[in-house]
Amino acid sequence: MSGRKRIGLFTAYPETTHVRRILKGIMDQCEKYNYDLCVFASSVHFSFPHEDYIRGEANIFSLANLDRLDGLILDSVTLTGDPEDRIRKKLISRLLQYDKLPKCALELPIEGVHLIPNNDEAAIREQCRHAIEVHNRKKICILTGTQGNKIAETRLSICLDEIRRHGLEVLPEHIVYGDFYYFSGDALARKIAANEIPRPDAVICAGDCMAIGLVDRLVKLGVRVPEDVLVIGFDSSDEGAVNQKTISSYEPSDKEMGANAVDYLRSVIEPGAELFPYHHEVSAQFHAGASCGCMTDPSYTMKHFRDSLYISSYNQADEEQNGRIGIGTFMEGYVMEGFTASGSAEECFRNICYYADLLKPFRFFYLCLTPDWRNVDEIRYEGYPEKMQLCVARSMEEGESSFGKETSVSFRTETMLPALDVQEEKPSVFYFSPVHFDGALLGYAVLQRELSGQPSLNVVYRNWLRYLNNALEMMRIRERLQSISVRDEMTGAYNRRGMYAMYRSMLAEAGEGDALFVGVADMDGLKYINDTFGHSEGDFGIRAVSDTLQSIAKNNEICVRSGGDEFFLIGIGPYKKEDEADRAREFAKAIEQASGRAEKPYTVSASIGCVVFPDCRQISLDAALSEADGRMYRYKVKNKRHRSV
Repeated sequence: MSGRKRIGLFTAYPETTHVRRILKGIMDQCEKYNYDLCVFASSVHFSFPHEDYIRGEANIFSLANLDRLDGLILDSVTLTGDPEDRIRKKLISRLLQYDKLPKCALELPIEGVHLIPNNDEAAIREQCRHAIEVHNRKKICILTGTQGNKIAETRLSICLDEIRRHGLEVLPEHIVYGDFYYFSGDALARKIAANEIPRPDAVICAGDCMAIGLVDRLVKLGVRVPEDVLVIGFDSSDEGAVNQKTISSYEPSDKEMGANAVDYLRSVIEPGAELFPYHHEVSAQFHAGASCGCMTDPSYTMKHFRDSLYISSYNQADEEQNGRIGIGTFMEGYVMEGFTASGSAEECFRNICYYADLLKPFRFFYLCLTPDWRNVDEIRYEGYPEKMQLCVARSMEEGESSFGKETSVSFRTETMLPALDVQEEKPSVFYFSPVHFDGALLGYAVLQRELSGQPSLNVVYRNWLRYLNNALEMMRIRERLQSISVRDEMTGAYNRRGMYAMYRSMLAEAGEGDALFVGVADMDGLKYINDTFGHSEGDFGIRAVSDTLQSIAKNNEICVRSGGDEFFLIGIGPYKKEDEADRAREFAKAIEQASGRAEKPYTVSASIGCVVFPDCRQISLDAALSEADGRMYRYKVKNKRHRSV
């Protein structure tokens, strides 16, 4: 590939601290090397208990054109959790076809992919040293993850080694396997409080969720933390920082791991090119909390606390906040009401542009939809069509937008996004997110900003997309209902309600001196076909007449099924009197050809009467139809084409 190199990342649930951290390391290195970054991310974790929704989310990975990427990073930890591990297996199957594409997996191995380990050993050893050297604890319990899990076993092994280096031993009862979740911490707390195991004076946890479950239950059961039992977690999660008793925790080396992944890809993509390794201090990875008794950094706690609050406003004068919208400001913007109150797709697109400003400081927003996204009868669940439609493009910086039919751009899906081929002055990150309703594919959305900017995706964007998905589905259903209310379901022609609505619009747009053309067509021999060959064949004949009439309709004309086997053709424009005979002959020839092609044991035919009225405003539609109907009936009688024949 020519021009700026492009790295891809497959991940899920990007608002989590884990993904935010690896993205920080990846983006820092991509900026150093002048690489663009394309992030393909599911908005939820794959353990989400709704199979259709997960299928719709995972569809975003099929969008990625691997031929347009110079390298690929797989965030293995987040690409699991669905039943039978189908998503990861499908990804592996696809990746095996791209053996020449440089790719790497983070922390957990993937078959045939270079592994980038998470070097957390130094931080895990510091957990133990902190308990032993700073707080003089001797009876240490280790609460790790699921038995057999690679990460859980690795963290346990490092802890045991470090504790033994200090001349201490860990009792067998103090080696506890959990599930990386709250319940295992809660269960251990109950055992400690009930003296079912010897009481430790410190518990080293392999994850913050387990530490939170442990601390909260110990306090409820009257065990003092940290006086009786000191607890140290691992993850430095948002929740741990704002827990009622804040969790002392070590931050994993996710940033370094993400940076190392980019360095590995650079060494393959550009052999011999200079590398700028990512540097960090282990001491900076420790965040003190009340669970070990160390002095908590109030600014660290307040930052997490503020981010988790429902704040309806923010200090717009503070440049450090950079206009970043929190969940409170987002909810108070009544985005859902603005989206779903849209009366049409065009109005919905306009509102999307308006509310895209809530996604600042991202620079651009794009909405790409399938060409048939409005069609509720054609549902796609997997893959994307060959072409997509760029329906919305919004520049939040310039305040410029393009949307709707007049400005939409059709492009080949393999392009992924036309803006990818626009060479920006600085490297960019593009976040590709699925747009679907309950798994039914509608398209995808893209956010773009410079790599050097802030922030990554957050809870605001996830909920913004949910509202967008719901709004598009409402537009689909609304248009479907409107279509049913004004169109005949069997033939697709307008019904009488639709006829009057369309005629009012046609009349309002009519020019001076425009004439009214009306044709009334009635099927011949319907009763005979029904009685002899069955009503399904009669329906075929009705559809054939309708299709024929619609095939000869001009752009300014509408076809109407008025009921039964009778149809109208109506138009306003520069008609002449001779059009009456010409259009009748055109229809007669077309229905004869259609009948021949059908090769039925009966003839499909219809009688028609056409009338042109010189001034469309000088006669009512009903009166015009009545005159055309009389002419049709006289033609039918003259040619003895009765319905019973």
